[in-house]
Amino acid sequence: MNYSIKRFLLIYITLSILVIYGLISYASYWVSKEELNELYDANLQQVASAIAAQHLAIEDVTHLYNNSQVGAGLKIKSEEELYVRVLAKDGAALYVSHPEAKVPFPSMTGLYTQRYQKNQWRFFAIKVNQETIQVAQSLKLRKKTIRDTAINLMLSQLLFIPVLVILIFCAIRKALSPLIVLTAEIQHRNSLDLKPFQDDKVPTEIKPLVHSLNIFMAKVSDMVGVLKRFTSDAAHELRTPITALKLQLTLVEQATTDAEREVAVHSLKTGINRSEQLVSQLLTLARIEPNSQAKEIQQINMLNLIKECIEGLLPLAHEKSIDLGLNTSEELLILGVRHEIAILINNIVDNAIRYSPTNGKIDVCLLSDSQNIILEVNDTGTGIPTCELERVFERFYRGDNKNIDGSGLGLSIAKEIATQHGANIELINLNPGLSFKVKFII
Repeated sequence: MNYSIKRFLLIYITLSILVIYGLISYASYWVSKEELNELYDANLQQVASAIAAQHLAIEDVTHLYNNSQVGAGLKIKSEEELYVRVLAKDGAALYVSHPEAKVPFPSMTGLYTQRYQKNQWRFFAIKVNQETIQVAQSLKLRKKTIRDTAINLMLSQLLFIPVLVILIFCAIRKALSPLIVLTAEIQHRNSLDLKPFQDDKVPTEIKPLVHSLNIFMAKVSDMVGVLKRFTSDAAHELRTPITALKLQLTLVEQATTDAEREVAVHSLKTGINRSEQLVSQLLTLARIEPNSQAKEIQQINMLNLIKECIEGLLPLAHEKSIDLGLNTSEELLILGVRHEIAILINNIVDNAIRYSPTNGKIDVCLLSDSQNIILEVNDTGTGIPTCELERVFERFYRGDNKNIDGSGLGLSIAKEIATQHGANIELINLNPGLSFKVKFII
């Protein structure tokens, strides 16, 4: 089932209006009931007070009732509404407005309610001189009046509900229009159009959504940039070795002697190994690009990791009779991505081995000061010209060392990993040799 914000809001608000309407109607009924009861009670008191005023105006009340003057000037709508009885001091009835009606007049004074034969009656009684004036009214008429008043009020309010629902629907539609506009803009976007969406004309509630979309678009743009750079680098760098492999394969096919064929096959194997290393470095470069994938940050024991890397590179060092050693025993911890730090160490030490002469020496040190943990690799190679110290971190830059196997990506990868881990790299010529320092901030 598709979830609709518009439908949800319309149903929810409409139901809320109906609930509020019911509560208001209920409250209106009780308020009307109280007000009408007060009005009817006041009417009872007014009738009794008018009769009492006549009692006070004359001395012989018997003469008053003999002449049927009781209630003169009172505003009584009909004889069925109010029932009047006047009692003498001894309890004898001086006047009864409806002798045929069996009204249960009690002996109390004041306002009170009493049930009689399934009907409720409202009474008011006062004493004037020695006579008691009683006025009664059936509550049946009151209830009917209250009910009719409440129904009329509810019906008048009910007429506004459809109008209110229509206005709410229009308001919801207007409020959701920025989402419709944003949806249309996304649908009509070209797949290569990754520029951020404008949020200056969207409501405050939608700005977080637009902001999140812009962050996502930026990440996608970065990923596309990574893919473009990788594709460009791969196409550029693989073209030459593939061409060389074709030529070397042609030489193998054209060899006429075993010696020529052996030389051609050796060259072909060397070219294949170089191409394999280049592809491996290109893939590594793509994997370590920012935002290329989720990365697991953890504590890394640098001493153990350096030992693992050196152990893997010992065969390469032994081929050139290079003394590769670790001059530290201090266990230091950093936060980072373990396999990336391993790549950084491997590339730095591998670079030192490749550019060190036969019977050379490479020392790997792990140091620390108050602010940094320092990985230091010192070799006895030829060093790097001062003018090229910064350029060695450029992709595929190899300077004048074209005769040494390599892809020109090792130090570029090491630099990228160090940057992502907030580390700084320093290159210092030792004359002879080179000192390569990576400083991880504690």
